[in-house]
Amino acid sequence: MTMRYCTLDDIKLAMPENTLIALSNDDPRATTIDLAVIERAVKAAEEMIDANLRGRFLLPIPTVPTMINEVAVTLTRHWLYCRRPEGPELPKAVTSTYASAISRLAEIRDGRLHIGLPTGEAIKEPGKYKVRASKSRFSQMQKGFDL
Repeated sequence: MTMRYCTLDDIKLAMPENTLIALSNDDPRATTIDLAVIERAVKAAEEMIDANLRGRFLLPIPTVPTMINEVAVTLTRHWLYCRRPEGPELPKAVTSTYASAISRLAEIRDGRLHIGLPTGEAIKEPGKYKVRASKSRFSQMQKGFDL
C-alpha cells in the first residue's frame, strides 16, 4: 500500500479547521470538512511532487521524509486557497511558502538538497522508453549506387 505524502491531520496542523472547512466547501453554511475536496488537493500535491522527483527516486516514495511531508502540506494548502478565485488575494504566507516549496522540490530534484532516501542517483523507472532519432542518411545515399 502506498503511503500518502500528507494526511488530513498534517493539514489541520498547518491551518485552522474553520479555514479548512471554508476552503473545502462550496456551501458557506457547511460545518464539516469536505473530504473529497481534501483528497483532490492532496492528490494534486502528490502529483506535483512526483513530477519533480521522477527519474531521481523510485516513486511513489515508500517512506515519506519530513521535508516531503511539509512540501505536500504546503502545496495542498495552496491548492485549497486557489480554488477560491472570487475571494481576496491569497494570503502572503500562502504564496511565499508555496514558492519556497517549489524551490525545495527543484533543489531535491537537482541533488542540491538531500532527503535521506537511499539514493541520490537517477533511478530508471520500469516501463517503455521512447527514443527519437533522425532518418538514416546512408539508406538514401545507397539508392544511387550498385552494391
